[in-house]
Amino acid sequence: MGINDHDFKMVKSLLSKELKLNKIQDEYDRVKIADLMEDKFPKDAGVGQLIELYKEIPGLGDIANKLKKEKAKAKRKQIGKRKTAAKRQKREEPSTSQPMSTTNEDAESESGRSTPDTQVSRLSLPTASRRNQAIPISPTIASSSDQTCSRSPAALQSIIQPPETPTRPSSRTLPPQESPGPASSSTQALGGPLVTLAKRPRLKNVPREPSEENGHQQGSKQVMVLKATEPFTYDMRGEKKMFHATVATETEFFRVKVFDIVLKEKFIQNKVLTISDYVGCNGFINIHNASSVSEVNDDQPMNIPTSLKQRANATPKINYLCSKRRGIFVNGVFIVCKKEEKEDHICYEIGDNTGMMEVVVYGRLTNVACNPGDKLRLICFELTSDEEKVQLRSTRHSNMQ
Repeated sequence: MGINDHDFKMVKSLLSKELKLNKIQDEYDRVKIADLMEDKFPKDAGVGQLIELYKEIPGLGDIANKLKKEKAKAKRKQIGKRKTAAKRQKREEPSTSQPMSTTNEDAESESGRSTPDTQVSRLSLPTASRRNQAIPISPTIASSSDQTCSRSPAALQSIIQPPETPTRPSSRTLPPQESPGPASSSTQALGGPLVTLAKRPRLKNVPREPSEENGHQQGSKQVMVLKATEPFTYDMRGEKKMFHATVATETEFFRVKVFDIVLKEKFIQNKVLTISDYVGCNGFINIHNASSVSEVNDDQPMNIPTSLKQRANATPKINYLCSKRRGIFVNGVFIVCKKEEKEDHICYEIGDNTGMMEVVVYGRLTNVACNPGDKLRLICFELTSDEEKVQLRSTRHSNMQ
């Protein structure tokens, strides 16, 4: 944006070889050229190339300087974000001697129901004996314990010998729907010796947005796959295919674009992978080579907090999206309220209990059959605005169902 049509044609001509436009330059508008540049120059989406071109084109020197300043500002902002994230992660690392504090929001169960933090009282053998040597355990607690133990072989840690002198029974008992709280170890009498159960990890602050990395990353990162889409063709001319995935560590989650569909057999839910030699760009981890991903051959899975999984897979509310900065990318399932077909695109109006928003769909995605009343799953749609109206807009790597 910011240049006239004549200068835009000149830019297309100068970039035609690198972007492989050949004889079809006229078919590409500004949006399509921007998408091509993002794919060709993943490090900075081609901003560096534009700066150099604008310096050589008469009358565009001011825009070149403006782009240069904005690029430097964005880089400083990303560096600040990485430093803040590193400090936050360091603060949130669980201590070996102190239990992690939790909030009600982060203590949500698999069903999304909050459970209060509780401390399970230690019951002595005489107490258990007076109760026929057994404590009734609700299905909820049993299921939670089974899941906990299956996630960590250390969950069933040890059998504690009964005390030599009977202790006075605690006045607190375990309510039927109460789950183990933040104590470093929790115990229950099961008609015999006390059993120690390991606590599932919880995050003090659950991130609402995916973490971002920028530029070529040569280091490795161990992640668990939360979900992955089926491969789809994003470039009809070159039959180029890709798929999207969401992965997580124990404290943050990431959105991933995978451009080698051979890797689909590795991106299976709950599988632990090591990724390396990848490119961070526009809030995504971009993986181009199969050699960048390897499976972790370890019997013990990563302990990803339930609250983090729920947040990574959640559909954002429309009023929340309206408050976010433009340029981020959105996934989610929305109800279609209205559909309007234009000459080269389709406008949908989506809604939830917080508001309405416009979705603008271009190119191959206009062939997806969708009508008012349908649920529409959006993947990798850009949050933008047009005439002060907030929109979600399809880009080259978007998909919808």
